[in-house]
Amino acid sequence: MAPTTYTQVIESPVAPARLFKAIVFDAHILLPKLIPDCFESVEIVEGETIAVGTVKKLNFSKGHPHKYAKNRIDKIDADTFYYKYTTTEGEVLDGKYESVVKEIKFEAVSDLLHHKGDVPFLSERRSSDQ
Repeated sequence: MAPTTYTQVIESPVAPARLFKAIVFDAHILLPKLIPDCFESVEIVEGETIAVGTVKKLNFSKGHPHKYAKNRIDKIDADTFYYKYTTTEGEVLDGKYESVVKEIKFEAVSDLLHHKGDVPFLSERRSSDQ
């Protein structure tokens, strides 16, 4: 059977380098904090750092339809903001798939925010206001 493929484009005002770092290198820290209704924790179960071959286990929160998923990192290219990983285990495979391969590429499209002077991003304003 031929693999099923699809492309999804998501535009964001955040620079590709910043998104890449957050999603690839910091997801195990950020996901449970930013989306606690979805992610209870993310742990590295094979490997010691975020690198090719590392396996991360995403533990979903109570009430989520799935308990967990295991993702193996297949490729990281920080110069081109490219990330490829394979989901190898968990209910997300629905008993129908042996694995699911995902490729993510972060690209700049255009300036979506037009700042007036040196206005910091909202998150930067929040941290400086405290």
